[in-house]
Amino acid sequence: MRGFSLLALFLAAVGAARITAAADDSAELLKLRAEITELIGPARCMNLVQCRIAGFGVNACGGPDGYVVYSWMSTDKAALETRIAEYNFLQEDLEKNHRSAGACVTPPEPVAACVNGRCILSGTR
Repeated sequence: MRGFSLLALFLAAVGAARITAAADDSAELLKLRAEITELIGPARCMNLVQCRIAGFGVNACGGPDGYVVYSWMSTDKAALETRIAEYNFLQEDLEKNHRSAGACVTPPEPVAACVNGRCILSGTR
């Protein structure tokens, strides 16, 4: 009986460690998302040509989970791509460890627009 109790304690500890790791990963995702938003900044533009769209996150279908719009005039593209890649890797890892069955729904890719001097996401392609 003592062996069973130790096994139960071990399994409870492993479960608690996984929950803590998932919470840490979720906090890290929020931090990376804030860094992505900060890198993008106000996304200023004078015309549509200066606006770019980047997919981020990983959905069940393998495509992006969402999109952000940025201005190539004011955004460090290499730094943005690095943060997005880190976000995607962490989210994919988190999903693999805590995957729940769900429908494969790919969000439509939006269209960028330059409105009132700012790049925005507008509609879909």
